[in-house]
Amino acid sequence: MDVSMPITTVVPSLDGPVLAALAATAGPMGLAAVHERAGRGSKSGARSVLLRMVDEGLVLEVPGGYVLNRDHLAAPAVELLATLHGELASRIRGAVEEWAAHPALVGMFGSAARRDGDANSDIDVLVVSDDPDLDDRVDELADQIRRWTGNRAQVIGRTPKEIARLRRAKEPILAEWTRDLIVIVGERASLGKVA
Repeated sequence: MDVSMPITTVVPSLDGPVLAALAATAGPMGLAAVHERAGRGSKSGARSVLLRMVDEGLVLEVPGGYVLNRDHLAAPAVELLATLHGELASRIRGAVEEWAAHPALVGMFGSAARRDGDANSDIDVLVVSDDPDLDDRVDELADQIRRWTGNRAQVIGRTPKEIARLRRAKEPILAEWTRDLIVIVGERASLGKVA
């Protein structure tokens, strides 16, 4: 899965990013705004996609630009594909909530959190827990993420004591976790204050 634009997993052409741009807003967007938000292709390419989608009825041309026709039969599928990043977080949350010992913190970091990677990017996840089976849990979660996305998952499990040790040693990874972390379960405070 392309972590910066997950819709391209199913719609690899410029159509995917254009539809994702429209799905992200309810208001009309002009051609320049659609092109900028899509982040791919040329402006003329985005215009071609929009005009074709208008002909298909999936996009409406309205005063002020274009909108996704949410009454179209395909609109729910477009919205689901445009929000795959959120679906990944929901699945991670669901998997972790089934664990016997609830972790203090679970979050994504790195390119998946920043959404600046690609289809070859790892999905990086941090788990902070006192679970005696933490190693098994993180391995299982990594396998699940691989099945859900096709991406290699690097799931790092640390106990609160290990986090405290890393904090005392002023390990740089804590700054990255603090900066990038998208909290899925628990509290960011589990990382403590990083100088």
